[in-house]
Amino acid sequence: MFKSKLISAAFFPVVTLMIVFSTPRVTLANQSINLSVNGQEITPDAAPQIINGRVMVPVRWVAEALEAKVHWSEETKTVEIFTGNWLSQLEKALHQAEEEFAMAPDTRGEIKRLWKVRDSYILLEDVWYMDYNYWLCNTQTGQKEWIVPFVENARMEKIEDNEIVFIAKGGADTGDYDFPYILRYNLEKKGLSRTQMYLQRDVIFGTLGSWGLLLEEVCSEGEDIIINFKVAPHQILAGGFKKPLTIVDYQRDFISMRIYGVTPQSHHNQVLEPDHPLIKKVEWRVLSPDEPVKNSALLQIDFPYGAALENVNLSRPSLEVKIYIREAVAYNINSKTEDDRLTYIIKLDPLLTSPENN
Repeated sequence: MFKSKLISAAFFPVVTLMIVFSTPRVTLANQSINLSVNGQEITPDAAPQIINGRVMVPVRWVAEALEAKVHWSEETKTVEIFTGNWLSQLEKALHQAEEEFAMAPDTRGEIKRLWKVRDSYILLEDVWYMDYNYWLCNTQTGQKEWIVPFVENARMEKIEDNEIVFIAKGGADTGDYDFPYILRYNLEKKGLSRTQMYLQRDVIFGTLGSWGLLLEEVCSEGEDIIINFKVAPHQILAGGFKKPLTIVDYQRDFISMRIYGVTPQSHHNQVLEPDHPLIKKVEWRVLSPDEPVKNSALLQIDFPYGAALENVNLSRPSLEVKIYIREAVAYNINSKTEDDRLTYIIKLDPLLTSPENN
């Protein structure tokens, strides 16, 4: 339980605060008792009383006037009063939390970061190796809720009035990472929802451990650009169908996708000129394994935009698909698999921006 100081209802260790009970010299049962805290008179919903010569006052009203937190434990039939700031309330519980949050005896994590959420919650980021779990802890009751599991590969983005926003890329522990998406935890409904994300920046998704693919076609469907792949023949199909490592370079006048492990049917440069309000043309070509990655820093950058890789060898065939745009846009890349085929669906929108710009 997150309690740094649990005190009885009759004791407040506060030096600079003063509570005054003002009563007549002779108190009758029907006479009122005035209650003042630091010179500020308060009016509780239940009147103070004198019982057996002692002045009895509603504890919640007095405690909250002293900026303490009051909680009634139905289980133990106890009034609990919490004093001190939220950091001191958390300090003694962190070591215990790291043990309680372990997924298994040999996977004890570490509390890396924490945030205050409203008046009575603390969000904890529990990390073991590359697994990030997020727990929402009630500092009054000690209850802990596992709100974002490690399979989402998420990072906390911001805390709003009624929501905690995360940016995630999925993949569980298989390494098949998605294009980043938004997770919103609603503090009122106690639920997690997922929505698509549009970016105006570089990003990496997919994995180097994917099967070899053949490019079938690049085409337009409505306002979307479609890239179709199929599994290349003569390979051992083990480990499941995963997206190839895809590095996106976002520029003002084009969006370039470098897709690893893909071989086109033709090694000549290809061009598509769709009738599209935002796209001038689409070009694709084979890149040699020796051609350097333009935004190689993304390989070391942490999730959700980077790959968190070190000493990676990218000396393998790759395909560059470059979309020339007429104006600055935000983009989203969705993917779907069916049998031995993979499809990338690229959507553009001039109105949407990434969460960091909202």
